Formats: sequence, structure tokens, C-alpha cells
Amino acid sequence: VILGITVSIIPVALFWLPGVSCQVNVAQSPLFLSISEGQDSSLTCNYSSTVRNVQWYRQAPGESPTLLGILYKDERATWGLNLRAELQTTEKHSCLNITEAQLQDAATYLCAVEAQ
Repeated sequence: VILGITVSIIPVALFWLPGVSCQVNVAQSPLFLSISEGQDSSLTCNYSSTVRNVQWYRQAPGESPTLLGILYKDERATWGLNLRAELQTTEKHSCLNITEAQLQDAATYLCAVEAQ
């Protein structure tokens, strides 16, 4: 069974103060990933500035996005049986790792950041 995993970006988080604005550029890779059941995969979210947190979402076909979790400074987390995430603030990126992918893992995965 071949699984299709799509990576998308939630629009950039903007933080507004009177006379001040901060924009964070966000890029994810790979944009599309096709793997076989039982394989491992890794998705990366890179951002351009210091952020408060990184959020990962999963959107199953025909459904709304659901929050997998939020990562704060240099945090690692495990969500469910086969999702592990890591935030590396110095390198300005976060990784979402899917181990032993199953059919139910076929979805669009989205990354969002909260600007500092």
C-alpha cells in the first residue's frame, strides 16, 4: 500500500503592535511524500525568525485540520503511537517524524508558527 502524505503551510503568523510588525517566513519540505506502509518519514518546517512556538496539524482527506501539538523552545514530543516532533530553536526548524506509517497516516500535515 502506497501512502500519500502532503505537506502544507498554514499562512504566516503576524504579530502587530502600533507602528511595529513582524513577519515570519515559513517553508516546509518535502511538499509531497509517497511512502509504503511500514516505512518511516520525516517532515521539516523551517522559519526565518525567532518564534514563540511551532504547531503541527494533520488534515485527513475531507476533514478540517486537527492540532497534533505545540512545541516550545528546544522541546521534543511524542503524539500518539508513531508521531514524534522536535523543535530546534537555534537552527530555526522543527521536524515531524512518522515511524512505521499506517494507512490512517495518509493526510496533509501543516506547520504554523507564532511570531515572538
